[in-house]
Parts: sequence; C-alpha cells; structure tokens
Amino acid sequence: MKRIDKILMRFVLALLVIPAFTVSCSDEPLAENYYTFTGEMVTDYLQNRSGEFSDFITILQRSGMYGMMAAYGSYTCLAPNNKAVEQYLHELGIQSVDQLTKEQCDTLSWNHIIDQAYFTTDLIDGNIPTANMNDRYLTFSCDSDALNNNNVIYYINKSARLIVRDDSVENGVVHTLDRVIVPQSFLLPDLLAEDSTISIFNEALRLTGLCDSLRQYIDPTYSCGEDSVNQDMVISTGGSSYTMRYVGTRMKRYTAFVETDEVYAANGIYDLDGLKAHAKQVYDQMYPKDAGLYDDDWTNRKNPLNRFISYHLLPYYGAYNDWTVSGDIKNTCAKTDLIDCTDWYTTMLQGTIMKMSTPSEGLFINRKGVGVRYTVRGTKVLSPSEIGDVDQQALNGIYHYIDQILDYNQETRDVVFNDRIRVMAATLSPEFMNCGARGNTERATGFKVVEGWDFHGKTPTMTLRKRDVWMVTYADCIDMVGQFDVTFKLLPVPKEGTYEVRFGYGWGDMRGKVQVYFGTDPDGLLPMGLPIDFTLWPTDPLIGWVADTPGDEEGNRAIDKAMHNRGYMKDMDSWAQGGTNILRDQPMKLRKILTTENMSPEKDYYVRIKLVVDNPQAELPINYFEIVPKSIYAGVEAEDTH
Repeated sequence: MKRIDKILMRFVLALLVIPAFTVSCSDEPLAENYYTFTGEMVTDYLQNRSGEFSDFITILQRSGMYGMMAAYGSYTCLAPNNKAVEQYLHELGIQSVDQLTKEQCDTLSWNHIIDQAYFTTDLIDGNIPTANMNDRYLTFSCDSDALNNNNVIYYINKSARLIVRDDSVENGVVHTLDRVIVPQSFLLPDLLAEDSTISIFNEALRLTGLCDSLRQYIDPTYSCGEDSVNQDMVISTGGSSYTMRYVGTRMKRYTAFVETDEVYAANGIYDLDGLKAHAKQVYDQMYPKDAGLYDDDWTNRKNPLNRFISYHLLPYYGAYNDWTVSGDIKNTCAKTDLIDCTDWYTTMLQGTIMKMSTPSEGLFINRKGVGVRYTVRGTKVLSPSEIGDVDQQALNGIYHYIDQILDYNQETRDVVFNDRIRVMAATLSPEFMNCGARGNTERATGFKVVEGWDFHGKTPTMTLRKRDVWMVTYADCIDMVGQFDVTFKLLPVPKEGTYEVRFGYGWGDMRGKVQVYFGTDPDGLLPMGLPIDFTLWPTDPLIGWVADTPGDEEGNRAIDKAMHNRGYMKDMDSWAQGGTNILRDQPMKLRKILTTENMSPEKDYYVRIKLVVDNPQAELPINYFEIVPKSIYAGVEAEDTH
C-alpha cells in the first residue's frame, strides 16, 4: 500500500523540474539520436512505436503505471525494446510477458521510470541523481564504440545500452534500451563475494568478520507519517519558499573502496598472508601501543588486518559522483585554481577520517594540494566508465575499485591531514546521504529525527536544501526553523593537538541568538563564551567586517587579524554563489570561532546549538564547520583565505 500511495501521489504531484549538470562522457550526439518534438506523451511515444515497445507497454499497463506515463509531469522513461524484453524472458525461462506476475510487472515498471527528466547532457559519470520509482539509484556511464568511428556509447547500470537517446516528449524524455534493467538484490558483502578480481580483499573481509557489519539495510525502528512523506510541503527560510518531503524510510547503506588482486600483486602482495604482513607493518606504526597484542585476534577492532579493512569501509552510500559537489555547480561556483572541491568523512576504523577530492583528473582519496600542483597524489577511485561492465551497486551499498593500496599511514595523518578540515553539514550524519537527500535537485528533504542527533525534545522544521547554484558553499545547507536546540557529533581529529573549531554561517534578521556548547560528554557540554547574535550586522564593531582593498594585502591581512581577535573571520574566497558572488566579498557570510581546544582522536566531540530567545520562527542554517590544527591557523605561514 505504501508503494501504491507513493506512485499515486507522484502521479498527482509530478514536478516540472529539469536540473542542469555537465556531461563528462562528452561527445556530440549523432544526428540520428536527435528527436524532433511532436507533443507526444510517453505513452503516445511508445504506442506510436508499438512494434518496438509492445512488450514494455503491456508491462506498464499491468502494473498500473501506464496511466501515469500519460499524465503531465517530468519523467525519464528508460524503455527496453521488444528484443530486450524477449532476452529477459528467456533468462527467466518463460515465453511471454503474460506469464509475468503482477509483482514482477510492478518491479519492472518501477525500475525503468524516474520521476524527473534527465537527458544524457544532464548527466555525468556516476549515479543518476534521482532514484528510480523502485528507490534504486542507476549508474550512468559511457564507452567508446570501436566499431563505429569511436563514437561515445552510453549505458545504464553498465549493461543496458542507450541505443536511442534523448527523445523529448511532452512529459519528459524517453531513452531506448537494449537490455532490461535488473538491479542487484545482493547485500554489499555478498556482491563483493561475487567479484573474483578482489579475492584477497574478500578473504580479509570474511576473516575479520567485517562483512557482518555491512548487512543492515532498513532500520525497523524508524517511522514517519505517510502524509508528510508523499505530499509536497512548503517551507520558508531566508526570504524564500521551497517544497520538501520528509524521509519515509531510514536506510542503512555502505561504501567499500577495494583493491583488486592485480593492485596487490603490483605491490608484492599475492595472498592473504601477504596482506596480513602489510597491514601489520602499517598499523603497528600507527598504533604502537597495540603492536603485537591482537595479531591473531582477527575480529578484534585493534587487529592490524581488521584496521586495514575497516579503513576501506564507510557508513555512507556514495556513488562516484556523490563524494563532493560536481557537475555544473562545481564548474560554475568553485574557484578550482584555489581549491579542489573536498569533503571529509568518518570511516569504520574508529577515530579516523577520509578526505575526498575532485580535481579535474578525477576522484581521489587523501590527496594533498590543488589540481596538478599536488604534493601527495592520493589514491585514485576508478570511475564507472573506467571499469567495464562490473555491477558495483548492491541493495544496501556500493563498492569502488581503487588504483593503489589504501593505508591510513603516517603520511596521511601527519601530512595530508595537516590541513583545514572543512566539514560540510550534509556529511555530519550518514543519514543525509543514505536517503538521497544530499545532491537532490528536485526538492528539499525534511527530517523529523536524525540518527545520532539529539533535538532535546524540540520539534523544529529541519530540511536539507535542494541543490542549485544559488545555495551556500558546496550548494548544501541544513535549515532549521522554529525553537531549535540540537546536539550532534563532529568528525574526529587526526592526531592529538590544539585545534580551532569554527562555524560557517550567514547573517539574517530571522537567525536569532544562540548559545553554542562544546565538549566530549553530550549530556554535559560547556558553553563556548557568550551567546552569538546571528542578527548582528557584520560591519558592527563587535565583528568588524571591512571590505578588502584591492592591492593592499597588508591592510587586508590586518583586518583579518582584528576580526580573528574578536572571534570572527570572513568567509572563503574560493567559492562564488551563482558563479559571481565571491563569499569573502559578502559581509553577510562569516565564520565564527567557537573554541580553541586540545583535542584527541581517541575522543568524540559534540556541538550543541541552542536558541536562547523565544522565537518559533527563528532560522538556523548550518552550512559547514572547520576543524583547524594550530600548525595551520598559527603556523609559520599565514593561513590562506581559500
């Protein structure tokens, strides 16, 4: 019934939203792939070509989805032709679509429809941003057709080829497929076990028992009213109104970064014993107090091999294009001569983090530097288009191949992580990514509860904004509206030392006055100074924002230092809202220094933000935090403005 209600509501409330992304599988489409728009609906398009799509039409009709495809909206219809359906039926051992059950027709229909229109020019290598009607994400990739002048060919889930693409219709777009889409039903450890090219990694995963940590899928304790899940609601903040829906199901999802046996062999590792020896060498150095104590206790989280595998696993679901901001937003807003777009994540190795960077060369783990000016190259994650037809998508996660051995070693901790750790709010809980809220271009996503967050009995309206170029840094922001009081955990620090913790925020006359608390005991956090007045205009002497003077670097630095002494900083100069508005040049964009503390990777640190005035309409946008080691904020060289 939940599925039926969801479909009916989408049928009634379908949105005309078409996002703009930049294609990475780039090539000019062939002339025969262009389609002249004739005013057809999806159903008209299929019926007018019934000799090619009669089987798929029958499947849609039996599922009840056919009527939806005749209605106004904005859909992507991935239409398998009759040859594709016949091949699928042959694999099932049946002769006709009439032998399919109603449930099979439902699933087939849902797998091939996305309730947002995506042309191939809207997509980049990785997942299509919106899940299909079966709540599964589909992978978009490309290859070169050696038999046809090396023209670019496009695939869904690595195997279904788009033999005709980008046929515009009145209510969306139709792509013709040469195979039926059948997403994997394996859980992540079982899908990994099917891949013979990663046998050593799989042996280690089983031996350490970490495969059992990857088997959750849906949290049965979570519930949310169907009305707020299936109906668009309107939220107003920052002077704007936008639609949102609440999360209906809490998903447990994971990502594994894995080395193939070939990568291990290139590093002199040919079997599980070789990997054990490598792990012991690395992690005895990283954790000298534990050296030799847990060598044969494979399931102990302090065992070197266990630590090695744990660092390859994250409790977030991340497709290739999910780890930092990408596509048109990155190309428009990021000043890539100053920064690589970078995000930070906790791993399943306790007390450790992972840095994800996307220079123009691709996606990298634990990279140091900007673009080709890197000092530590990092580990490259292979894109879907680089790895052939391997299906990486499990029911509860995804895995990615990496091009070299991934270690949490001394260079990573002491060199790569000796950096300003800028933590986007959307990575502060895996729930934001696991439900598909981060990067959603259709609507905002509401949360009544968040795993690991304490709302202290308050019920503010909380959303993760939909993503577009006019949003804040990395186009992600968590908004709270109401009498808010929230506690959450920050990412761990890489090593013991003194750190400055900052909060990036935007001025607003509805932002209210808050008290910030910090510490290691979530039930006994200490207040960090006096309450912060987010309605205080930044040019006020208590903050002291003054615009930069072109050519006067010394004077600009003096202003920065004076602001820092008052506990404030200008925002970064490496991001431009809408591509033109540099954040550093906007007085309403600030960073507030919350505290300077000695911190340890062996402890968890929490932030509490409490509204201290009575205002049920108060707003709190949470964009990012910075955790900055003393070597950066008070180093030999002044911290950069990026």
